Amino acid sequence: MSASTLVDTYAQFPIELVEGYGSRVRDANGRDYWDFYGGHAVALLGQAHPAVTQAIGEQAARLTFYSNVVPLDVRTRAAQRLCRFTPAGLDHVFFCNSGTEANEAALKLAIQQTGRKRIAALKGAFHGRTLLSVAATDSAKLHASLEGLLVDTARLRPNAIDDVELINQAVAAVIVEPIQSIAGIVELEESFLAALRRRCDQMGALLIYDEIQTGMGRLGRPFAAGAYGVLPDMITLAKGIANGIPMGAVVMNDRVAAPIKIGDLGSTFGGGPVACAGLLAVIETIEAERLVEHAAHLGERMRDTLKIGPVRQILGRGCLIGLVVEGAAKDVQKHLLERGFITGTSDNPQLLRLMPPINTPLEAVDELGRALKA
Repeated sequence: MSASTLVDTYAQFPIELVEGYGSRVRDANGRDYWDFYGGHAVALLGQAHPAVTQAIGEQAARLTFYSNVVPLDVRTRAAQRLCRFTPAGLDHVFFCNSGTEANEAALKLAIQQTGRKRIAALKGAFHGRTLLSVAATDSAKLHASLEGLLVDTARLRPNAIDDVELINQAVAAVIVEPIQSIAGIVELEESFLAALRRRCDQMGALLIYDEIQTGMGRLGRPFAAGAYGVLPDMITLAKGIANGIPMGAVVMNDRVAAPIKIGDLGSTFGGGPVACAGLLAVIETIEAERLVEHAAHLGERMRDTLKIGPVRQILGRGCLIGLVVEGAAKDVQKHLLERGFITGTSDNPQLLRLMPPINTPLEAVDELGRALKA
């Protein structure tokens, strides 16, 4: 058997997509699907949103790319606009290209600035595949071939307040997903997040929120950061930040930004003009179309509508929802695909993950409910 020219990465859906508009995509046979997966939660505003498409095209026609060795007005505006969208107190941005790069940069800054060589993360965490990010990720499979290369990591149980005692003066940073997505939509409680903040302050460690999936309005609020009165030192972003143009970001407070010197961080493609134009259009669209509020309404509709058929429990909020089903989630996923709905799974074999674009119409949820009932 000859090998494919493409190296295998993920198990693939048995459909080939060729186009899409809004929250619907179309396969090579001309069949349309409601997209409740968003390509790993990347299609924040769905496909071919007119404002984003226009902004990207106009920027590409003017200046496709130049690196950070020259200032660019579009990059400056993107950074300023992102900081106005994030909670007050997170006022500085480093642009990169992906979520794992953002997490890598945030953890590296914490290690550089504290002089410590240990980090803390949660059981069930997924933060990426670069070395510091994969160390924070809770995966024996990913760790196995990298033994001896990974930084020592304290592993806390989600919502186990007693475990914050594992954060000591050897720990540079604590990194958490406010809702653990791949682990099965595990939401961190207010008391736990507050305890993490207090312990980090006591021990001199930095607190990092990985908001790669929870940010940019997906939860029905702009970010998890700032909720419950808890503000991390850094948030990391990617996924839908530019609606499909590869982009990541670390947004940080004054304490973290002040010591950074030229050469501490760098990225050839980070903050490229096309990606920055996409980011600007995404934020402007979210605010103009009131999509944070719409994401909250979508979450409420999913909770009200989808506990039906095989669904026994609904987890999460906004447009990051987990359906706990009777039997295997993969079987439900397969049947839904046959009925025209793309959904995701997780490390919980009984949980179906829904991460639709935050501008998905409410009637799509009703149609998904009828498919689940069937």
